[in-house]
Amino acid sequence: MPAKGSNEKATANLPVLVDQRMVRGLAHVLRQHILLATLQRAISPNELHKALGVGLSQVSYHVNVLRNEELIRMERTEPRRGAVEHYYRASAKTLLPAETWRRLKKEMRTVVGAGLASDLFNDVADALKAGKLQGERDHMSRMPLVLDDEGQRNVQAIAERATAEVEDEQRASAKRVANANGNGGDVAGYTFGLLAFEAAWNPPT
Repeated sequence: MPAKGSNEKATANLPVLVDQRMVRGLAHVLRQHILLATLQRAISPNELHKALGVGLSQVSYHVNVLRNEELIRMERTEPRRGAVEHYYRASAKTLLPAETWRRLKKEMRTVVGAGLASDLFNDVADALKAGKLQGERDHMSRMPLVLDDEGQRNVQAIAERATAEVEDEQRASAKRVANANGNGGDVAGYTFGLLAFEAAWNPPT
């Protein structure tokens, strides 16, 4: 059996396939919910403790993990009864930015893509069970296409532009909510899913 040191030396030259900060940050379900909350607005551990129904010390621990992995950043502090309350906001634009997806190796995309697809369709199923997907702002479409190489490149560019616009809108929404200070109307959890890929079926020739 090779020595431990030789194994570490051999793997040191291997390229990183997935950002380990994201892997470590999302390894615990509570950190996933904290990251989602900080994506929407700047929020303090005390507010997270009340919103999630989890002990303050546990929330504070996982906030520190996310901060150390550079997935969230402290945005401001506010005095609270002789103490200081810290407010954090997500530094990642999305849970898996398009740029991160493009950097993944093809084999790794199979694994990560399967997980993303599962999460997306679980979101759809849960929304249907909850009586959602019936509003005028909801949208679902599926378009089987037959594209040449140029068409595939163009559709990929369209998908990337749409994703960038949605990311911009998330940031704009967060600013509007922050500026409204609770008086800006209701907010809702909203899933944006966009798939553009070569299908397993072949068009007739």
